Amino acid sequence: MRHIFIAHTALAAVVLAAAASAARAEVCVDVLPGQYAPNATMCASTALKPQGANTYGPENLRDDTEKAWCEGAPGDGQGEYVRITWAGPVEFRSVIIGNGYQKSRETYLNNARARRMRIETGDGISVTRDLPDSGKHHTLRLPRTAKTNSLRVTIVEVYRGAKYSDLCLFYLSPNFEETN
Repeated sequence: MRHIFIAHTALAAVVLAAAASAARAEVCVDVLPGQYAPNATMCASTALKPQGANTYGPENLRDDTEKAWCEGAPGDGQGEYVRITWAGPVEFRSVIIGNGYQKSRETYLNNARARRMRIETGDGISVTRDLPDSGKHHTLRLPRTAKTNSLRVTIVEVYRGAKYSDLCLFYLSPNFEETN
């Protein structure tokens, strides 16, 4: 009897680990090449499930204030991230963040926003920056010019939402026009 209990416990642990892994699967979209960068893949650690016509994937990080990437993990978004991988090297000196869900002032305040972010590049930059609690674009400077094919922005600390725990951003992009 004891062996059956241990086997069931082990099986349950495997099933729970697989479910947690599936729930943590990245959500990725292709980004077409632009003036300063080759094509890329943008991935978010999670995304809130669609609600009606509203979607919340990383494709929404394109400066449309009516849309947003909203993470879909339990909790308030700490530890969630967005990762961009380019097909070739790019150069930039800062990252521009659009904080929150800008659909309305009420929507902005109801959802969590980033207070502190860690920015990491494939060429070894790792820096933490604070953001004010405003729905504007914020330029986060790096200590030097990044020459890399990858960028990862991780939520370290949040401003809590008045109604929802989902953290949202409406824009994220390196500033390719600033390299010095």
